[in-house]
Amino acid sequence: MHQRLLIAISFIAACALSTGASGQKVYRCGNTYSQTPCGGDKTLDTTSPNATSAAARRQAVDKENKRQMEAAKAMEKARLAQEAEALKRHQAELKAIEEEKTKAAKGATGAAVSTQAPLKNKKPPEFFTAKEAPAAKP
Repeated sequence: MHQRLLIAISFIAACALSTGASGQKVYRCGNTYSQTPCGGDKTLDTTSPNATSAAARRQAVDKENKRQMEAAKAMEKARLAQEAEALKRHQAELKAIEEEKTKAAKGATGAAVSTQAPLKNKKPPEFFTAKEAPAAKP
């Protein structure tokens, strides 16, 4: 089984290597192109146009990367500003809730004292927290 696997892998590798395309000379004879030379023996350069413009392509890629990095930094700055504003609003809401509870506790008469004590240095969670339902009393 192991030997068959090695033979299959070597066969696949040999097939992959044998399919490589090699460059051929192209001749232009008037308005036609051929692989055989004609009277003028003018050969054409068939190298990839990308090879000559590699530097220009690299510059374009670098420019695009720089633009994307600047956009990412601007988005991060905007996000941080929004988060700071949300934190300020949240703290103001917590302060207002605390003030309401302390006013309610001070304004209550002796007979109608609130059953819930005001929050003392305890903030409600900033995110949702699941809690188990209280057990039913028999």
